[in-house]
Amino acid sequence: RSSSLLAMKVYCYYSVISSGCALVWKHSYFQVGTPTDDMRTFSKADRPCTDLSDGWCNVGNKDYVPGTVQMTVAYHKGQVVYAYRGDRNSQLGVSWRGAILNNPVKITDHCKSGNGIPPEPNIISSGIPGLTFDKWNPGVYNTNCDTDEYKSSRDCRWENCQLPSSISSTKTHVQMTVAIFLC
Repeated sequence: RSSSLLAMKVYCYYSVISSGCALVWKHSYFQVGTPTDDMRTFSKADRPCTDLSDGWCNVGNKDYVPGTVQMTVAYHKGQVVYAYRGDRNSQLGVSWRGAILNNPVKITDHCKSGNGIPPEPNIISSGIPGLTFDKWNPGVYNTNCDTDEYKSSRDCRWENCQLPSSISSTKTHVQMTVAIFLC
């Protein structure tokens, strides 16, 4: 293990599930400047994951983070909108496919549309593999969008979800952060 990894801070999250999980990736869409390859879920770049505030972070070598459960959580201004967990994907940190939840289970989902459909990475031509997510067509990775289309500057935040009025007065195109945890 590298000394830089051992010194890296991780954010422990206890309120969605009973035991702590390590935050290993986070991205606040359209709030982090121009996206770079370092921001992808499978990037080897280290940017400390110390909190859930707006921004982005990445644990570059996720293999050293313990856990058999992988969780994807979407937030609007700090409030959980949906959370799904699954078996840890061996491709996490290696490929965009690593963000696919194996055997996904819904923890909570407040979406008005797409409720019960787990988030998955998307490789649409106007998105960025390892950064763009979809919550519409399970197992179809090249259509739709629920986070961004950075290459075309199109904002599609929450389009597959449709935020309920109890969370936001606006259903789409408002603050969105997606995070990946290992438990």
